[in-house]
Amino acid sequence: MHKYFLHIALFFSSFAFGQFLTCDSIWTLPMKSPVELSAGFGDLRPHHFHMGIDIRTGGRENLPIYAIHDGYITRLKVSSVGYGWVLYVAHPNGYTSVYAHCNKFAPKIQSFYLDTSAALQSNEIDLILPKNRMIVKKGELLAYSGNTGGSSGPHLHFELRDSKTEHALNPLLHGFHVSDSGQPSLKGIRIYALDSNGYEVPNKNHMVTLTQLQHKAVLPPGFLSQGQRLGLSLQVEDYFTNGGRSLGLFSAEVWTEKSGHFAFELDEIDFNDARYINTHQDYSYAKTSQKKFQKLFKTAHNPLTIYPYDGSGAFVLNAKDSLTCSIMLRDVNENETQHQLIVYHPGPKGVSTVTYTEDSHWLPTKAYVYEAGAWQIRLDSFTFFEPVRKNLDLTLKKLGTGQMQLSKPVMLSYEFTDSVLSKAYFITMNGAALSTSNSAGKLVAYSKTLGTFGLQKDEVAPTIQHQSNNKLDSLNNGKWAWLVDDNLSGLVSYSCWQNGKWVPAYFDAKSKLIKAQFQVPFGAGTVLEIRVKDAAGNERVLQSRAPLAPFR
Repeated sequence: MHKYFLHIALFFSSFAFGQFLTCDSIWTLPMKSPVELSAGFGDLRPHHFHMGIDIRTGGRENLPIYAIHDGYITRLKVSSVGYGWVLYVAHPNGYTSVYAHCNKFAPKIQSFYLDTSAALQSNEIDLILPKNRMIVKKGELLAYSGNTGGSSGPHLHFELRDSKTEHALNPLLHGFHVSDSGQPSLKGIRIYALDSNGYEVPNKNHMVTLTQLQHKAVLPPGFLSQGQRLGLSLQVEDYFTNGGRSLGLFSAEVWTEKSGHFAFELDEIDFNDARYINTHQDYSYAKTSQKKFQKLFKTAHNPLTIYPYDGSGAFVLNAKDSLTCSIMLRDVNENETQHQLIVYHPGPKGVSTVTYTEDSHWLPTKAYVYEAGAWQIRLDSFTFFEPVRKNLDLTLKKLGTGQMQLSKPVMLSYEFTDSVLSKAYFITMNGAALSTSNSAGKLVAYSKTLGTFGLQKDEVAPTIQHQSNNKLDSLNNGKWAWLVDDNLSGLVSYSCWQNGKWVPAYFDAKSKLIKAQFQVPFGAGTVLEIRVKDAAGNERVLQSRAPLAPFR
């Protein structure tokens, strides 16, 4: 009896503190009610905003996923990374819904995928389907939840997109709702000195000591120089219930009596600009402190569309003067918290100095090309978010450092005089293999990080290790798995075969396991085969042959 009441108490406790999704009548929920959120739209992730909402599955897999509205499947993708098994459904009202990290698709969709992958003899595919090729109805079974791709645990990642722009939309502004009685809670304020382009002046930042709703900050002598302005960043927790869980902040706004408004509002994000999260948040401070501060200012070249007002959010503060800033924090259900910050600059402003030049720094607006022997390096314009001090030594093959943040990858190429010699080579950055193409002896790779680059030769095929269930006996259920590893150029293809016939398989990059379902019972003379190939073209083949083991 005591256990029964404990279970009831835990259930209602979970219900009280959970964030449960509901929707307008135009939609239906993507999973059976109750649908609880574990992550919100716009949450800050490494190098990108979270472009949808995450739905809890209680650590379970293979729960049914449903179409939220009538429509047709526009895209079907199966990958060992990213969204894993994912479906895109276009709806007649201008939205596209996305269902990611699935384990498998509904029967008719699964059959289509298997037929297509068998015809292509490729397990990982990305198919764009013509309009109305595969129609689905509101509430129809689409797939089953899983943990595929880059997922860190079983859940459904769900998105709404604008079908025309393909921008990710905040579902909680487009017919989906979550109970929310908590208010955003301010945890920290940082102040920065900014130049005329909105770039941070090196080593000019100040942490504010918080009180209740009114905060005061006295800037140290020389904090601002002539021509410089100040900007703010905020650390905020948005609690859905008092004492409950929190998600990322939806909106923050700042205004002064004379300098107008500036704000961010996480309602819609262009996927092409996702890496600009590293300039929207104080990335370097987050790396050292594990605290996420979102900026209430932007640089002149920040393309994000999350800022509803004109201007840059950089405010003028004169010498021996003060500035009063009003700050409004707002969640997606319009719960608000208002704060006031008074900033004093008691001393004179310093002499204006040049903090960067084209000779000393890589500038965001400039493109750069470097050549050294067979190497060529290209940095396109807007590769960097802000001016970055040049750090280049082609003799030592050093290009910047791993701490430098890039808004787009840099191109590295190496051209062999003998194309035959090039076949086993790939380009590396900081010792890690880059995905490298080879065209007539010219190797080309793109890197999202900087550091020490080079070439490496790979003549070693990936390794394959049988798992315990891999038995060719009459009691086996046909579910086989192999641990596959390649510590050089990386796995690029894999396939499984039974008696010469291609068999579907899936590679889980997290666990490095390839899994396949063979037809059973195994007959005498059965031959099972797995083939894996790395990016340098090295292939390993492992065969298992009957006769059958005796019955047990």
